[in-house]
Amino acid sequence: MKIVSWLLAIVCITLLGCATGSTKPPSADVTGTWAGEWYGNVGSGYVKMTLQQSGASVTGNIAMSGGAGTGGASSVTGPVTGTMSGDEVSISYQGGIAHLTVRGNEMSGDSSMHRWKLKRQ
Repeated sequence: MKIVSWLLAIVCITLLGCATGSTKPPSADVTGTWAGEWYGNVGSGYVKMTLQQSGASVTGNIAMSGGAGTGGASSVTGPVTGTMSGDEVSISYQGGIAHLTVRGNEMSGDSSMHRWKLKRQ
């Protein structure tokens, strides 16, 4: 019984260490206007974000348009919030969450349904 208790304690400590995760200090500043495209199974379109960064916190606005067909089927506009960790930014917006990697004046990555490619304006 003592061995089972020790094993359970070790597993709990290990899982607790994994759950806390490790966030890195931001190595990029995403403040500014970013524009580019998104594309995926539902078509493609245009995305523009204006972001402000304070430490690891990111806020701003997004405008997305496009979709299936040539005329574009939908649009999303509204606020975004996010967090920087190293050169990675996670952005939450009305349509979901995007995980993007910043490389100088470009960022790219994925959301649940789209691939994103943006450039700083």
